[in-house]
Amino acid sequence: MAGADRFGRVVERLYKAALGEVTWASAVGMMNDLIRTTGQSITYVDVGPRGEPEIQLSRFFVAAERRDDLRQLYYRDYYWRDEAIPRLAGLDDGELAWKSDLYTDQEMKTSAAYNEFRVANNTQNGLFTAIHGLDGSGIILSFGNSTEGEGWGHDQVRVIRLLSPHILQAARVHRAMADARALGASLVELLENGRLGLIQLDRRGRIMEANDRARDILLERDGLLDAGGVLTAGHAGENEELQQLLAEALPRHGVQGAGGSTKITRSKTRTPLVLEIHPVRGMGVGRHASQVGALVLVVDPARRPRIDPELAVRLLGLGP
Repeated sequence: MAGADRFGRVVERLYKAALGEVTWASAVGMMNDLIRTTGQSITYVDVGPRGEPEIQLSRFFVAAERRDDLRQLYYRDYYWRDEAIPRLAGLDDGELAWKSDLYTDQEMKTSAAYNEFRVANNTQNGLFTAIHGLDGSGIILSFGNSTEGEGWGHDQVRVIRLLSPHILQAARVHRAMADARALGASLVELLENGRLGLIQLDRRGRIMEANDRARDILLERDGLLDAGGVLTAGHAGENEELQQLLAEALPRHGVQGAGGSTKITRSKTRTPLVLEIHPVRGMGVGRHASQVGALVLVVDPARRPRIDPELAVRLLGLGP
């Protein structure tokens, strides 16, 4: 029971970090402590205009400390010659790979990324995992060495597998909130935000409030609609998946809910809507805040702003 409670607290902190209620570093610190690893990095990869992988977000952490210096060092001096990077693309969804397995015997003797960066930062005996999202997006998680003297145990690997879908979902929501400049916003401020569609659901899953952008989408009744206070998808199969995700986000008896994503087909445009369903707990004070059980972010990928390449170069410390 104690282990389940601890896992639930980590997931709750992760979902709060996705909205900007707490820092991402604090959630990572709790994750690293639960997993028993020296640190981790998280890299969010999307699909570029020509179908190529495109890094949208990358952060490095040691324990509970965000290390932008290590991120800049890696991308400046090692990323472009790290032999493991092309091999990450071949990992299946949720597959765990020991870092040493992504280098040949010869590379483990000669690779600068392996022998300099990974050894110096206690990550050479760590793990990679790839988690696939919608439309080719996903995240690469890189875990440092195990802090256990005997190396990685089955219980540690199990915790990573259980946490991975929550990390992916939190990263997706964090990105959507960042795109809308809404990180750290209150429930009221989110309803006033015009950069993303947002729907507030009560703890029974019924619609409480929707901002103007989401309300326009619901009134259009093109794939997503308000059916007597119930958020509903127009296609039967998509609605079944939506209702299942809502049930998982709003469990009974105070259990921590799980977030999820789904696509909603539209007849008037080829691009589907993407719904990010996000459980919330104690977000703000007052009667209204206490009744909100989940947020639904309604994302139109066709209207999502793309990262400025020059800005990415400056932030990541990349060369031309």
